[in-house]
Amino acid sequence: MAVVVATALICSTGVSAEAAPGRQPVLAQLATEDLNGTVTAEADGDLTFTLDPRVTYDSTAMQQRLDETEALNPRLSDTVKAELEQFPVGIGSESASEWVDFDGTLRMTADHTGLSLTINASDVQASETWSQWAFAMAMGYLSKYLTVLGCLYLFPELARACSIVGGFTGALIRGLVTQFFNHQLGDAGAYQKTFLKALKAALWVYAKGKLLDWLESKFPGLVTELSNALREQAWSWAKDAANWVAEVLRDMAEMLPDGIAEWGPPPPGTADAPLRVMVVGDSMTQGDEGDWTWRYRLWEWFKDQGVNVDFVGPYSGTKNPPEAAAPAPPPFQGSPPTPSGPPPTTGGYSADADPAFDRDHFAVWGRQAAQDKTLIRQVVQNYKPDLLLVGLGFNDMGWFVSGPEGTLDSMRTLVSEARAAKPDINFALANVPQRTRIGGREDLIVNTDAYNRMLADAIPQWSTILSPVALVDWRGNYGCGPDSCPAGYDGLHPNALGEFQIAQAFERTLHTTYHLGFSVPGFSGPLFRPTPTPSNVSAEAVPSGIKVTWDRAYGAHGYDVQYRIRGAADWSQFHVSTNRFDTAWTIDGLAWEYQVRTNNGDQTSDWSPVVSAISHPQTAPPPTDIATHATATGVDVSWTPPTGDFTGSIDRYEVITWDVDTPGTFIESVGVRGTSGHIGGLIPGRRYLIAVATWNAVGGGLPEIAHSVIVGGGTPAVPTGLKVTSTDPTTVQLSWNGSSGAAGYQVWIRSTSVDSGGTYEPDTTTADSTSHTVAFLFPGTWNYEFCVSAFNGNDESRRSDCVVAPRPPDTGAGDPATGDNPAGPFAAEVSPPALMVPGSALDEFAQLNKLAQSVQLPTSTTW
Repeated sequence: MAVVVATALICSTGVSAEAAPGRQPVLAQLATEDLNGTVTAEADGDLTFTLDPRVTYDSTAMQQRLDETEALNPRLSDTVKAELEQFPVGIGSESASEWVDFDGTLRMTADHTGLSLTINASDVQASETWSQWAFAMAMGYLSKYLTVLGCLYLFPELARACSIVGGFTGALIRGLVTQFFNHQLGDAGAYQKTFLKALKAALWVYAKGKLLDWLESKFPGLVTELSNALREQAWSWAKDAANWVAEVLRDMAEMLPDGIAEWGPPPPGTADAPLRVMVVGDSMTQGDEGDWTWRYRLWEWFKDQGVNVDFVGPYSGTKNPPEAAAPAPPPFQGSPPTPSGPPPTTGGYSADADPAFDRDHFAVWGRQAAQDKTLIRQVVQNYKPDLLLVGLGFNDMGWFVSGPEGTLDSMRTLVSEARAAKPDINFALANVPQRTRIGGREDLIVNTDAYNRMLADAIPQWSTILSPVALVDWRGNYGCGPDSCPAGYDGLHPNALGEFQIAQAFERTLHTTYHLGFSVPGFSGPLFRPTPTPSNVSAEAVPSGIKVTWDRAYGAHGYDVQYRIRGAADWSQFHVSTNRFDTAWTIDGLAWEYQVRTNNGDQTSDWSPVVSAISHPQTAPPPTDIATHATATGVDVSWTPPTGDFTGSIDRYEVITWDVDTPGTFIESVGVRGTSGHIGGLIPGRRYLIAVATWNAVGGGLPEIAHSVIVGGGTPAVPTGLKVTSTDPTTVQLSWNGSSGAAGYQVWIRSTSVDSGGTYEPDTTTADSTSHTVAFLFPGTWNYEFCVSAFNGNDESRRSDCVVAPRPPDTGAGDPATGDNPAGPFAAEVSPPALMVPGSALDEFAQLNKLAQSVQLPTSTTW
């Protein structure tokens, strides 16, 4: 072979590289040695390495490949480094200092049986270590190329497989050269086992039939030719390294046939032994009824890429929707939790999904890494996957199970437990995506980013040659974040676009790290989910109130129901997950109207036509005289049982608590028998709404809202600075200075007319802020006096100083106090409205609306 080194660089610069004692500087050696009579000087001073194992190849196709390679990166060394680093063979150092920088060209030898790598003179450094690492990179890269050529000559249809064989061969030879220069010489047998382990893992899909025969019978001969070519590197500073590597390769070549023969049954991914893949995850992986799921998109990619896979796991479906049912009574306080039973995993997929889709998986809505780490060993033992694709961690941090450190520890344990069941299992672990902001949960954004950084740092330490671990950048590839989520239908869960993006994140890792598939294509959409308008909507009076039902739409994520009392101008709206909605908080004789639409998060249908029904509930009235007292960590609640209709079948009382200080919290309730109860485990300093309802044989009745409490607080101070403003002749707006420790305020009203009796009466509703509106003050606001007190439960301050509403100016159009001259402009403002809610319903609905309007549950409560 020929090695060409220019002397012009030495002569023109006078640079002298360091050398070992008693030796010339490296470039001086290169310039003066007679390398088997083949040294010539090039005028441009380039440094050329040549490797010629006498491989036959198509020179025209080869030149095209060389041109494409040179165009991959701005610098040739970047291409060399990138391509060799794709194949971590586990031999040699991976220190960043052992990769040197240069540009240059790749050329065929004159007889088209070898290759040359030429480094531009301007990049050649007069350093012994630089020359060593450049030599290692050149020999590794040229070996890779030539091995690929030898493979492609026989198997042109297996370009990816040949690239894998060549990549690991090149990485092996570069690693051996660095081993020598670092004085870390090992045993050929150990090198052979490590090399074959890496090669077998990468050839899951391709090592079959004739390719496997070639690896066993012909590949060792190619390795021998590479060793012979290395021996031709004759300059003294590299000769020892080349000879040692050549000897190792020759010994390995003799061992390779037996080592490959010991691979046993066809590797996973072949026609006879498909690659067994288990997908482990939560709701984003299991999917909802009607989803394609990203698992489906990944399966399509495997199929299109010619990778034979078998998805394995205990489940096969998406999350099936719950059955529509009437509201259930709250469990009794202290009762054991109802056994959850098996998870819902029998839901269907998109109606357009390929029936051949391999649906098996190990993903469940709400699942945490903290849960699966205790389950994974048995599941791996049962299903024996070759590859574990894991997407967990969101629920650990989202539901306060653990912070980023604890979640990382759970993931580490999951990896260890899976290996305990199958030591050679391979992993692709996804980081955690962000979701749109939830009020009061800035911690979730911070913790997610922290966990993702920690996972990226930990994975290289967890990875082994026998059981590699690779990172999947779900977060970076998924179009969902705190400020927007175009890839999700509810701020987190993937829509059709998101499913493609998540699958693509896994595909990139499987292609880059595990060398599966030929490419990772993009995706152009959009895809729309069927979102039909609900049909057969009906409303009917039932003993519990009013029941609204409609035909279930396959694949609907949920439904919006808007409702109102007939004659009202505005609608209220609520989201439900099943095809039923119940109005239980109602009174006899009210006419209700309803409309329903399908809500798939990022798509909604039209509203259905209006339906209506008149309620005649047979539920019991709420208890009376509810008293609440804050304790250090909870609240004591007591009440008087109601009397009257439908009270004979009361089974329990429902005590409702709600942390109104914390956005995104849920209503909690427990069932109590008797007339008192203690609710513990509340957070000191937080304000809680308290209400009590009855449950009888037909259902739950209208709740009575009690005085709110601040847990751990006492009696608040007296409010000050009360002011009253008349906004119209029968309505006032009150405002005052707040009291420390107040959970709420009670407004007191006294009529100043002669025949009123002059007693102070509490307003029908309380205030949770320092302002309050009082309406329907007939015959006019100036006939009333107002005071306010502060309370924490039933611990209440004395009343503030009282104020009287100012009398409006005389309009000259009649007597506003009496309503005389009804044709005057004041008459309509002081007359009682013609339509009012019947009976005492006004008081009850003031309470109902306060509770119902303040409770805004998220559209998705399970992640």
